[in-house]
Amino acid sequence: MSLRQREGVPSLQSLACHAIEDLVRKSTDQVKDPGCRNLISMTEEQQEKADTIQEYVENLCPNVVSEILIRVLSYNGDTKRKASPLDVWALIHPGFKQLSIPRREVQYHPLPNTHKAVMDSLFKLTYLEHLNLSGLDEHSTPGDYNDLMHSREVKEHYLYILDDCIRKLPTLSTLNLGTLVNNNILRTVSNTCHGLKELRLRGPAYVTDLGIRYLTGTNTTAQDYKLGRKPGCPKLEVIDLTDIQKLSLHTITLLLINLPELRILDHNHLHEALWLMDKTGMDSKLLMLKLLGYNGRGAPQCKPEYLEVLQKLCPRMQKIHLCMTWPESFFYLSRFRDVSHLSIYRVSSVENFDLPMMAFGKKLVKLELTNCTNFQSGTALNIRKYCENLQFLKLEIDSTDANNSGIQEALEDQNIHTLENQVSSLQERLTQLQVTMLDVMNKYGNLRKLEELHLRNLGMGSLLILLPFCPQLKVLTLKYSLRSDEAAPNLSDSLFLKIFAKNKFQYIEKVEIWCKSLSIRTAEWFVRNCEELRILKSLSAWNTNEEEQVELWREGRRREPNPVEIDF
Repeated sequence: MSLRQREGVPSLQSLACHAIEDLVRKSTDQVKDPGCRNLISMTEEQQEKADTIQEYVENLCPNVVSEILIRVLSYNGDTKRKASPLDVWALIHPGFKQLSIPRREVQYHPLPNTHKAVMDSLFKLTYLEHLNLSGLDEHSTPGDYNDLMHSREVKEHYLYILDDCIRKLPTLSTLNLGTLVNNNILRTVSNTCHGLKELRLRGPAYVTDLGIRYLTGTNTTAQDYKLGRKPGCPKLEVIDLTDIQKLSLHTITLLLINLPELRILDHNHLHEALWLMDKTGMDSKLLMLKLLGYNGRGAPQCKPEYLEVLQKLCPRMQKIHLCMTWPESFFYLSRFRDVSHLSIYRVSSVENFDLPMMAFGKKLVKLELTNCTNFQSGTALNIRKYCENLQFLKLEIDSTDANNSGIQEALEDQNIHTLENQVSSLQERLTQLQVTMLDVMNKYGNLRKLEELHLRNLGMGSLLILLPFCPQLKVLTLKYSLRSDEAAPNLSDSLFLKIFAKNKFQYIEKVEIWCKSLSIRTAEWFVRNCEELRILKSLSAWNTNEEEQVELWREGRRREPNPVEIDF
């Protein structure tokens, strides 16, 4: 039996986990008791029942119980009932080294007192190394469904409980509290978790300069002096303070100066703090800032003057995310030398984009350019020439009209007008142009490490520069507008046959194409020739009818040894 087929067969351990889950949940289906006090998740009778069940659960391996807990918390009531407070109490194992309830992409509507039960159970966990409670805050759960947000008194009470629990967790390595934090909790973290490496908070939260400065160890008390203790978290590498508003620029600079291992500091005003440090004459050689990541969420954070300061104080930056660019942005980006991840949400123009590609293109592993309003085939060519180690590439153009220029640059000395004079029909000219471009592109190396390629509204020239030369590709997304007035320019089955002649897509696993100019012939080629293909999505967005779609679906299901899932 192949690996692909074995993946669909549940293991004995998996079956046993589901059986244990069903057995435990038969006795924990009680919801909130109307007589339950406001500051606790269960009545005494419910807690006694949950304790009895937990005595049985404690005999199981913590990893098995953790798998069950994560699955139970994910139920939304459609297939299985949502997690109850008794479920949570019974399934939080004292042997856990990790408890992760992350923020969800969609809002969650839990049963009453479920969030309280998580907080009430934390005292049992004394071996935790990783704690993530961001999925319990108001960003993940609306206030009407969030027990912790029903009143200021309730939230304050559970913050006290959280504070008490953190005092018993000196081995914490990562901590994500979302908005469930205050200055007192940060002081406890400073006094207890000296080995903490990652701290993530989010506003709105009751945090001020005082709480953040505890982390730096600069608020030493008289008792600390007397006992020779050194508070703070000197090993912190990642701090996320997004939307924590009541912080001064001075406090942010203290974090940068006093935490020698800091690699990523995410805050809405980081750029202003760096600007302040630069204008006050701080020398980057003396500061020795080790920041490796920068997240420019807002327009002010992406301005060229701030990028200039960023490069001056943090020259070893490796991950840069910008929400937009200015005409001068690429000049300052080209001064970096170690960037491996570059993401730009809105690209007004790709003019001078070749400069950063020449500067650090060989080190790029991930490149994202979205909402491009002016894209040229020459840009795709620069990516081919300079970014040979790319593993992830995403290019999204606003419309097909924004990327039809630049083919002449890609062809170099090949003259399109000469070709037009040599042939008579438009189709012959187009075919000759495609063949010539593929021949010219052969002299550049392949994107031999590229595994994911996501393209939107990319023109024929750019497509021919990239797609035929990605031999290790595993995931391909190709999207064009389905409106007739914005259809894919010059994309046809014959073009893909030329691409297939160059690239056999031996490792492709997932294909999603939205293109009304492609027929069932191209889809059939993927199904019949790509042995590793697992899923072909959005077939209804092709130029196919229902009969052709159903026939290909049957062919995909019958394919041996690895069937293909066809998603209409």
